[in-house]
Amino acid sequence: MFPQIVNMKLSFASVLPAFAALASASPIKRVAYPGLAPRHLFTRQDFQAPINASLPNVTIFATGGTIASQGSSNTQTIGYSIGLGVQQLVDAVPEILNISNIAGYQASNVGSPSINETILLSLAHGITAELAKDEVSGVVVTHGTDSLEETAFFLQMTINSTKPVVVVGAMRPATALSADGPLNLLQAVTLASSDNAKGRGVMISLNE
Repeated sequence: MFPQIVNMKLSFASVLPAFAALASASPIKRVAYPGLAPRHLFTRQDFQAPINASLPNVTIFATGGTIASQGSSNTQTIGYSIGLGVQQLVDAVPEILNISNIAGYQASNVGSPSINETILLSLAHGITAELAKDEVSGVVVTHGTDSLEETAFFLQMTINSTKPVVVVGAMRPATALSADGPLNLLQAVTLASSDNAKGRGVMISLNE
């Protein structure tokens, strides 16, 4: 476990100079990462719910983590495996479709210690492109908890939009009796679709 955490910290070191340049440019508001323009790295949506014209549109970028994990029984809360896709996450909370139209992209499906600069930059480009669409109200990123705040910080520094970006995770796998991921996801989508969340930077929704 500890070597994974150390490797994760080292991977972020490669982008720290960019962080420093951005911070010195403006200490109180987000600025665009140099050269970061809307670019459709995710060419195919992995999930699209039926459209209700009366609802806002939220896009989910799934990266893996405990929220997308399952165990061999409903009492297993350690040693579980990652593998649920974005459609399975949405299908587990059908109430989400009463709040927002949902589109989904599978950005990765790994534990958060494996989130590296390649995934981060692809994620930032994809989210930037999605938020540039007039019809999209906000974005939710499902993520493992070990490095969730680091990804949120990276997105805060690289995405230049007033639309909501909400990073969400879970402490227990989806198959657990006490799974917290579904309600966390419901609340994250609710937040991302709210006008009151605009201009607040990247936010984290966790712990129900």
